[in-house]
Amino acid sequence: MRLEINNGDFSIQWGGIYYFALQDYPNISETELDRISKFVAYEKYNNRETEIVCENKKILDQVLEYVSISKPTPPFYPKNKMEGCIFNEAGDCITSDFISHTTTTETAKKILIDGEILSATKAFSLSNEELVKDSRNAAGDPYDYFDYVMFAWSNVNSGYRLAMERFIGRNPNEEELNEKFVPGVSFHFKYYDIINCKGYIFDGYHPAKVRDSINLDKLLYLCVIPEYLKKEFKEIIPESLRRRVIYIKYTGEGLIEWNKKVYEYVLRGLY
Repeated sequence: MRLEINNGDFSIQWGGIYYFALQDYPNISETELDRISKFVAYEKYNNRETEIVCENKKILDQVLEYVSISKPTPPFYPKNKMEGCIFNEAGDCITSDFISHTTTTETAKKILIDGEILSATKAFSLSNEELVKDSRNAAGDPYDYFDYVMFAWSNVNSGYRLAMERFIGRNPNEEELNEKFVPGVSFHFKYYDIINCKGYIFDGYHPAKVRDSINLDKLLYLCVIPEYLKKEFKEIIPESLRRRVIYIKYTGEGLIEWNKKVYEYVLRGLY
């Protein structure tokens, strides 16, 4: 794996490269240094070496020194939520008390019937090698990622975007993220519940992920379903989960505004 520290607008992992954008380039914070060290440690834990590069030699020297003396151990708990933050368009560092896993309608039905969210290897009964080569792995995620249920912050729209990508089978265009957007189903959890559950690990990229599965009865905080799908879901939701499922009317808001609307309900809770 290659980690490139840069002055970009956001961080992303794609094609075997982690493009790591600093919030205040060319300054690097203690939180960012610690996040990088845990990414490197996670990679080593999975038998991969990390090549760290940066055009700014001062930053690179800082990072290499920090990594050399830092000795994180599994599950690589972050010092605080800020280590898993993402930047919005204004350059603000975004976190939440809630994290989410978002799926297509059909996948959500199976999750609710089974009462658990499964990792890709468990859900599709495919090997890690097969999933790495699958055409849906456009980002080039490594083999171990498929052993985990992965989460995003509930107040960012990446989950709904990925669900739309899964729904249409390709990267959505602007029209498909706006007037032709089809919202998926989102499952929301309390951040601290997830990082304290069995199988949790921090990889320095995702806010959190959990190996193999997530039991909804034990951990689900809120499931949000578009209201027009109520008839399809009403009879399949287990009794123990019904009061944790809400239906919200979709009025063509598009990806960004829909995610904001959903997050407002998440903050309100169940009442």
